[in-house]
Amino acid sequence: MSRPILPRHIRVFVPVLGLAILVAASYAEPPVKQPRLEDFIAEPGTTTAFKPFMLHADMWLGLDRREKLDTIVFVIDNGARVCQVLKRDSLWAVDYTWVYPHSVLPPRWYDARTLIRTGDSLAVPDTADIKLTFGTLRVGVHAGAAAQAEAEAYRLWPTEMPPGLRGRLKVKLERAKRALLGLKDTEPLPEDLKK
Repeated sequence: MSRPILPRHIRVFVPVLGLAILVAASYAEPPVKQPRLEDFIAEPGTTTAFKPFMLHADMWLGLDRREKLDTIVFVIDNGARVCQVLKRDSLWAVDYTWVYPHSVLPPRWYDARTLIRTGDSLAVPDTADIKLTFGTLRVGVHAGAAAQAEAEAYRLWPTEMPPGLRGRLKVKLERAKRALLGLKDTEPLPEDLKK
């Protein structure tokens, strides 16, 4: 009994296609672990290698927002992060982050240390479902190594949220509130309707 003979280009193409699929599957990266609040407030001095875990910056000072950042991120105190700017000698990016809780805690901007203190004083359980909005200021610092960048980050540490960042976060916060209520950006908030 004879088998039907397929054209030569199909007989060659099908095994090559199968091999290409197997090779592509072997190079596929495993799913990236998403950061959690515990990662945001990791112990100072730890490093993380997320892809990268510098939060989206809402305001940039001292560096161009098109700069590429290294994926090695150094955790410093109070939720701040430091990483090197790629292809730029001695330039590092420092992220100072504030958090706005929409539930459980009194609604206002906190840095990580104040957020933890407030949660502890109100006896908020570790399993509480807190909806958060993050606000991040990214500052460029000149340093030769991670230790120098960390020292510069502490030296330049903002004592309060800069007014320019507060203004930018106002819109972000309104959008987050609408999203949590299931509204679109164009719909007014319930408190807007009361006016």
